[in-house]
Amino acid sequence: MIPPTDTPKSPCVGVCQVNHQQMCVGCSRTLGEIGKWSIASPAEKRSILELVRQRRAAQAPPVQTVPGETNS
Repeated sequence: MIPPTDTPKSPCVGVCQVNHQQMCVGCSRTLGEIGKWSIASPAEKRSILELVRQRRAAQAPPVQTVPGETNS
């Protein structure tokens, strides 16, 4: 967990391409979030990062298991 006083790092991965939803395919931020990042407070950046985490989780493919195998 990020301590509340630390300034979070940008999630930018250098793949700056915007999709049809006006969202960066590299970092999963909206254009508004990208534009606001440099002036956002640490708390606002943590909020943006939580939204990014949620978007990435929603886009992640489901984990497939092989019948008869356990995940240990």
